[in-house]
Amino acid sequence: MNPPLPSRLGKVSSRKNISGHPMVYTVVDEDVFIAPSNPDKAFAIHKLRFSDVREEFRIGYYMIAERPRAKGKWAWGQYAPMMTKEDMAAILSHMKAKGWI
Repeated sequence: MNPPLPSRLGKVSSRKNISGHPMVYTVVDEDVFIAPSNPDKAFAIHKLRFSDVREEFRIGYYMIAERPRAKGKWAWGQYAPMMTKEDMAAILSHMKAKGWI
């Protein structure tokens, strides 16, 4: 039995963007759910609000860790893209055109 699914709702994060400039954002809404194909993987979709008030989306995932330090706990996947509403719509449009969804 896996631990409860993690939540980032309301969490504030700060990072540097690819240009080295700081960015601060808050997770204002989320949905975290077990992957249909693997009970040890959970997908996370986050709605982010940045300090400049713009909003973007992030798709990420968690896996049940195997490394000793975090074994048996949900660990955030290292690579999680962030995107605008328009980017998300374009991705979904392409997935529909291919018949993936």
